[in-house]
Amino acid sequence: MAIIDPRLDGADRADAKPLWQRLGWMAAIWLASVLTLGVVAMIIRFWLNSPQS
Repeated sequence: MAIIDPRLDGADRADAKPLWQRLGWMAAIWLASVLTLGVVAMIIRFWLNSPQS
C-alpha cells in the first residue's frame, strides 16, 4: 500500500507515485547537486592554488 498525498483528488491521486519513490528522487537530485558542487569547488581550489608562471 502506497502513501499518497492527501491533497490530490480523483485522477491525480491515481497517477501519483508512491512516497518512497518521490523521496528517492528527491534524495538522488540532492546527492547529485552536492557532488556537483563538490567537483566545482575542487576545480576552483586547484585553479586558485596552481603555481603562477
